[in-house]
Amino acid sequence: MSTDKDTLPSTDPRLVQMEQRIDQLETCYKITALINSELNLANLLDTIMNVAKKVMTADACSLLLVDEDTGELVFQVALSAVGEHIKTMTRLKMGEGIAGTVAQTGEPLIIEDAYQHPKFNPGFDKKSGFQTGSILCSPLKAKGKIIGVCQVIHGKSKGRVFQQDDLELFLLLCDSAALAIHTARMHLVLMENQRMEKDMEFAQSVQESFLPTSTPQHPHFTFAAQTHPAQVVGGDYYDFIPFENGLLGIVLGDVSGKGVPAALQMARLMSDFRYISQIDPEPGKVLTQINNTLCERSYRGMFTTAVFCLLDMKTKKMNIANGGHLSLLLKSNNSIQEIGAASGIPLGVLPNRQYSQEEYCLKSGDEILIFTDGVTEPKNKQQDEFGVDRLKNLFSDNTATPEVFLQNLGTSIKQFIGDAPQFDDLTSLTFKTL
Repeated sequence: MSTDKDTLPSTDPRLVQMEQRIDQLETCYKITALINSELNLANLLDTIMNVAKKVMTADACSLLLVDEDTGELVFQVALSAVGEHIKTMTRLKMGEGIAGTVAQTGEPLIIEDAYQHPKFNPGFDKKSGFQTGSILCSPLKAKGKIIGVCQVIHGKSKGRVFQQDDLELFLLLCDSAALAIHTARMHLVLMENQRMEKDMEFAQSVQESFLPTSTPQHPHFTFAAQTHPAQVVGGDYYDFIPFENGLLGIVLGDVSGKGVPAALQMARLMSDFRYISQIDPEPGKVLTQINNTLCERSYRGMFTTAVFCLLDMKTKKMNIANGGHLSLLLKSNNSIQEIGAASGIPLGVLPNRQYSQEEYCLKSGDEILIFTDGVTEPKNKQQDEFGVDRLKNLFSDNTATPEVFLQNLGTSIKQFIGDAPQFDDLTSLTFKTL
């Protein structure tokens, strides 16, 4: 007898089976398009399970994904009474149970009677009152990697058993599901990265709002400053704080660490400097008080180095206090001198430390350079440091304005390190007497 559809009686069971098969394949094709159009991972997993249950005419189903951190299988979705009880068993180890075995071997399983399989755990049935019969379980593979397991179940009371052609259909469905899950995960990562980029852009704009938007304008001084964080935001800071009677506070420092934590500490420190220096602008007293304040709210061992200068723009006298920071450079008559060496440890390490100050009388034409270690410690591919000596030579040879000098300094550092990455925040401040 011919097996052609047109020659089979409408009641022939083979014809009915073929028609059911065609309907399943058409549904699977339509569902595959639906699955691949869903980018929300939670919605996608729900859709996959509902589809699997419908297409395979199953009584229960579940989906587990591999936790990349632990290597365990984690239940994501479970449908039907047994599914809800399976969901309470949130994790499986590789090789544990039917699903764990399939995930470990990477091979699908058709099980006629679950109770006859050595890996079957009847504990789920005891909790739900459901009696598992036949199981169809397949790994979910994407880009050659097992990312999870999907399984459908017939209840024992129905007497139905999954066949080889069911497996072929289920594998087709699982292949589409795995690819859709991988795509949704990548979409989630992309969206998270975009959100992080926007957050970091906002953090950068907030940090920039704390830094001076311009340098002081004075007939006898020219000022310039710049900062380049190693990441989007950083922990270097500088500020100009005006006082009465022609006094100007100048602060430059470096918070330990990088990124957002350092940036948050930096923002609060700048507020501290402005508030505390208004009470008494003497540099040694300012650093002593800032140090105690930092120690009181010590956060995860963070500390800062800092230089605080009080410049009298009428007399050109300058007092300097240094808390664990690099010395300043004074250029006078084309000779370079290191001044304002640290008189104490970095701020925020030990409370009740006293910081002394030094006084210098500047002459017309003198220039001051204050900088963080990000200026002197950049390394090229040969692991050579830019270094203090190279910085001194550039400063000594400079005949340009403070602003142009800092631009040239930044260019020199970039040329020195070449393609090597910037590992630390880079901040410098300079001013010249006229």
